[in-house]
Amino acid sequence: MRRQRARIDFDSAWKFAVEAFLEPCLALLFPDLHALIDWRHNPVFLNTELRKIRPESRTHKRFVDVLARVLFLDGKERFVFLHIEIQAHPDPQFPVRMFVYFYRLFDTLGQAEIVSLAILADDDPNWRPEAFERAIAGCELSFRFRTVKLLDFEESALEAHPNPFALVVLAHLRALKARGNPQLIFEEKVRLIHQLARRGYNPNEVENLYRVVDYLMALPKELEEQVEEIVREVARERQLTRLTNLERFALERGARQGLEEGLEKGLQQGLQQGLQQGLQQGLQQGLQQGLQQGIRRTVLTILRTRFGRVPKRVQQGLQKVHSLEQLESLSALAVKAENLDTFEQALQQVIQQQAS
Repeated sequence: MRRQRARIDFDSAWKFAVEAFLEPCLALLFPDLHALIDWRHNPVFLNTELRKIRPESRTHKRFVDVLARVLFLDGKERFVFLHIEIQAHPDPQFPVRMFVYFYRLFDTLGQAEIVSLAILADDDPNWRPEAFERAIAGCELSFRFRTVKLLDFEESALEAHPNPFALVVLAHLRALKARGNPQLIFEEKVRLIHQLARRGYNPNEVENLYRVVDYLMALPKELEEQVEEIVREVARERQLTRLTNLERFALERGARQGLEEGLEKGLQQGLQQGLQQGLQQGLQQGLQQGLQQGIRRTVLTILRTRFGRVPKRVQQGLQKVHSLEQLESLSALAVKAENLDTFEQALQQVIQQQAS
């Protein structure tokens, strides 16, 4: 049976990583800029402002990832807008886009002082844009922006670096190198999970780093199930007696995967049935069934992650529950139940209510 390739969401991973770790991000990638900012004042992220200035796209790749307002430490009470662009693939129009976003932000934000940063996360060592320039008939325009190339970082130095954002860069580089090889991604993901558990990060950093690693190193379902088991082992090594942060994000990933599969299956079923029964009715019925199956998979993923093997009678019982509302309630209970017996009792009550 051919393995289904998992989609690696580089954009979502980096957007989340920069927003969750802005201070360590700048400390690692742009240390001179980091030293200018007063970190006693929390950054303010301005996603609404970004949406207002989004230019029309010809390539469907024209967006700003993160915009933050920060306070500088130069003796003046002022706010500076940071425009951080993360470009995952080489793009010849990239310098133009950086300039377009700069002048639109400059105009929209009342001629504010703007620092434009580019994190070049691609795999081409020779692609290093840094300026947009035009000149004609004595008129000249030169716009330069700050860049950092992730390929310039040595993996051994990142492994030893105390900055938590070093693990983000390390995960990206290894995901880039292992792209298209699920087994290699699995091995690198396991290594990173052990590293983040050993480094002494606080619980919030562990949660956020695991989420980034999970985004960057998505795996086929059968390999993700092995990751879940390793996560449980890591939790036992750290002597955590309750549902841990690592396990919770493994569950979220399982829920995402289950629902995506359910929606895909529902759409397929809906189209097939639509050809026979009428498109609208078939789509509705197929999507309903797909959502049901997606939530059932999510419930089973949670139960297996928390309690190990799930008896066949529980799996068969879930197939008897058809109400989306009741399935969602069972999904919530799977996370909170003290043991599997408690969940099974609730499941039987739902089945009996349906039959009455």
